[in-house]
Amino acid sequence: RGCHPWDRRTASSAASPSPLTRLHLLKGLVPTVDDDINRELAEANLTPFELFRRELDEGASVPAAISAVLKRRKDKAGGYENKYKMLSDFRSYSNEELLDTDHYNVAPTLDDLNQIQPAQEKVIWVTGPFRLLVFVCAFMVFPYVCDLLSYFVEVSEDEFDIINDQFTPGIGILYGTFVALTLDILYERQGKVQENASVEASLLSQVTQNVINLFREEMDIAREAAQIIADQVRIIVYRSRGSEMLNIMRSDPYARLLSIVDHYQRDKESFTPQQEALIDGLRGEIPALMEARAKRLSDEASALPPTHFVALLILTALSLVGFTAATLTITDADGKPPLESRMVFAGLSAVYVLFYNFCCDMNDPFDGVYQIKRSSAAAYLMQIKWLIANQPYGENIKFDTRGLAPVYDGNEVLEIGKGAKKVDLTASSVTVTNEEQESEAQQKVTSSMETPAPGVSITAETPKASTVKVVPPSSASSLLPERGKAYSNASAKDQETTRGEMVSQFESFGGFSGDAPDGGGVTVPTTTTQNKPADKSTISMNFKKAGGFGD
Repeated sequence: RGCHPWDRRTASSAASPSPLTRLHLLKGLVPTVDDDINRELAEANLTPFELFRRELDEGASVPAAISAVLKRRKDKAGGYENKYKMLSDFRSYSNEELLDTDHYNVAPTLDDLNQIQPAQEKVIWVTGPFRLLVFVCAFMVFPYVCDLLSYFVEVSEDEFDIINDQFTPGIGILYGTFVALTLDILYERQGKVQENASVEASLLSQVTQNVINLFREEMDIAREAAQIIADQVRIIVYRSRGSEMLNIMRSDPYARLLSIVDHYQRDKESFTPQQEALIDGLRGEIPALMEARAKRLSDEASALPPTHFVALLILTALSLVGFTAATLTITDADGKPPLESRMVFAGLSAVYVLFYNFCCDMNDPFDGVYQIKRSSAAAYLMQIKWLIANQPYGENIKFDTRGLAPVYDGNEVLEIGKGAKKVDLTASSVTVTNEEQESEAQQKVTSSMETPAPGVSITAETPKASTVKVVPPSSASSLLPERGKAYSNASAKDQETTRGEMVSQFESFGGFSGDAPDGGGVTVPTTTTQNKPADKSTISMNFKKAGGFGD
């Protein structure tokens, strides 16, 4: 057996490991799970013979090996949800080869939206020769069916009336209702899958544009974010639903992208209005992406189980048996049905086979005749690839395999809550932190000593000796109002004059003297001044002069 393409990619990546780097993500997320996905795919794609041989090589008995093969076949049948069914189901929203390295720098065209032609065995049921073959086979087999049924059943006139009036119409109504319900479920499912895939692809395109604009000056962060988007595009284009579910559980691309945006916003101290708008947009678009993906995955998983089609086959067989039983009353002496009955039976058989194949084909929206129209989603995915390819770091982004190792590492937050600080884990930041700790230790030593006089400096012996200068106490001049811009721009002499005037005004209004130039205290007079009663005649004369009422 040849090596799977993904196995070769994994081997080549393991042969040349990328440098060890860190990416700040939410705890529990890892940058990639490609190796785990490849191992699961290799296990799910084992043929029955390969599985049988492996069981024997591991020491299992022949009955146990056969039981393992039958169990694997049952798991892949889709009667219940399991990893083998999710990994083996084909799923594609665009052409896989468009993500290859050979097409990376090729501009998208309308030819890229062409739907891949399905395999011949998937569409043979709609061809004319196949339907004609069904008609001819039913026409030739009908006499033998009548002989077989007459061997077990003898139909009298009364029994014929019961079959013709009750059994056959009841089966026909039940069959028609069941087929209508089946088609309604499958049509609605295909419409939802197509709609949600287009919405998710368009949102992912908008997120890509916002990421490119936000990290335009941060090449490392932009490259990592672009690779995350490329990983999601690869999953949507051609990987199975099981691969995407494993990726969501351990390495969700959308959660990784949101984590990068969160760390970038936390680490950067200032943003332009455009950057703030882009971050707000990303914080709203990425959750919308997750919601669209959840709806798409839910619709993809809503395929009809095999039991549904078994019920459809049973109703089809009962309808044909009812028609054959009614025909036994009009056979000739040799027990052969008339030509008209053979024609009607052949027509009914051809229609029933057509309905059954039609329902089975619609149950797989990614293969066969009735596939979803994925041109809208494919257009947005090709736009994403072309946008990333034209960036300065575009040549480092890989869509068909895992890309380079992540390099962006956000700054650690040592304290969260009141007084939280952003600390850059570099040598300079560590030096600053040590100096702050030494300063705090020196202040504690100083506080334990006797309070010194103003202007006196004290040297305290600590593990690392340093000099602590005691700042003089605040003086009364600090209570003066701030000076205007004109005063701050004045000359030194003018400033000194103005300061003297303000101090004298302060002393006259306050009743005490200001500070001395050497930082002395404030002298508060102990004598009190008693205000004299106001002269009413003087107040009246001043009021008349100000109002113009007379002398």
